[in-house]
Amino acid sequence: MSRYAAAFTGLALMFTVGEAHAHVKLDVSNSTYQLGGLTREAIHEDMHRVAKKDSDGLIEGEVKDDWDWKFQFASANDACRVSSDEITLKLDVLLPTWKDEARADPALREVWNSYLQELKAHEDGHKAIAVDAAQRISKLVHNATASGPCSTLKDSLNRGAERILETAERAQEQLDANAKPFALE
Repeated sequence: MSRYAAAFTGLALMFTVGEAHAHVKLDVSNSTYQLGGLTREAIHEDMHRVAKKDSDGLIEGEVKDDWDWKFQFASANDACRVSSDEITLKLDVLLPTWKDEARADPALREVWNSYLQELKAHEDGHKAIAVDAAQRISKLVHNATASGPCSTLKDSLNRGAERILETAERAQEQLDANAKPFALE
């Protein structure tokens, strides 16, 4: 499992996560942590108190992914083919909620809503990268055939899937590296 975090990173273009490929099982869950306060400073202080932290600092939002793939093979005439495949991608999206929003000044609510939309857009970018990787793995595997034993095809497909995940990991890191600070501060 890996984690992609928005640690004081910033504004990203809005990405929408489309339908997963027919052989990709996509399971998205949402988690929240609650913030309080009636000023930017109070919300910011509460975030530093309750939000997760890692070696890079505060984690305002994140997308955790959990991957699994299963391939079934059939062999005939000294060749092997994938007879069925299932790629499972579980995503857990963590975002803050603000418990004092209804009592807050309208100008602060506007700042909060803008901040939350920027953070959601950033996390949607992480989701889109993960879903794209799942679809690329599905495309690699679905109906794959090769001459020789099935163990060779299985090893080749697993290596290919791992390379796709490594490429996706670099894209996730690049998304964070290119992000600008979120506007709540």
